[in-house]
Amino acid sequence: NNTWLIGNQPLSNILKARMVFSDTSYVLTTEQRKMLFEGTEATISDQNGNFLMSSNGVWIADASGDTMQNGSGLNPGPEVNAYPRGLLLEYANIFLPYPGDSSKYVLFHHTCNWDGYSYPAYEIFYTVIDMSLNGGLGGVDSAQKNVVAIQDTLEWGLAACRHANGRDWWIVARKHNTDSIFKILFTPSGITNISSQKLYVPRIWYDVTQPTFSMDGEHFAYHVNVIDSDTTYFDTY
Repeated sequence: NNTWLIGNQPLSNILKARMVFSDTSYVLTTEQRKMLFEGTEATISDQNGNFLMSSNGVWIADASGDTMQNGSGLNPGPEVNAYPRGLLLEYANIFLPYPGDSSKYVLFHHTCNWDGYSYPAYEIFYTVIDMSLNGGLGGVDSAQKNVVAIQDTLEWGLAACRHANGRDWWIVARKHNTDSIFKILFTPSGITNISSQKLYVPRIWYDVTQPTFSMDGEHFAYHVNVIDSDTTYFDTY
């Protein structure tokens, strides 16, 4: 997560930017880049800091900046058709190393759909990337693309935390218009458990959620950006 890509200008003669962070500083460089970001952004590098891939919720780019093999067509639905430059949703996708397989990664992602009143998410998908494909640039496994992890009415926003076993992942999302979260357990066998938990915090309608996990594992910070006001708040448990 040390590399951030910046820019949503589609004109090819206008530069985008890349910020690469170290422990104490960052380096900002300009670049020409095919992928644009309107709101949804995920990037990931390997353990040595080598940049691997990015996604704007519509497609996946490999390290060269071009479309990854089989990397188009994420998040089937009308929002992708309406925003081909990138989804507008914050925190709507996240790359994770695949548990127990150093050659693979998994992208958890979602879009939203109009329900006549608001734009909730109705699914969380996951897509598996195999870095051994296409000469090491990686490719999407066609058998594990846009796989539905959860079907429900959900708020925007995903977060993940490493399991205490040091291998698996917990992925967290919030149920729409409630104070409950879904917890997805992702293991070498894929999704092996989905559970829910009430947070007992004030319910806020139609928000963008960024759950945040503390370093010591003893607290859970819940950060909510409310779309229809400027209010934000944190609660810890």
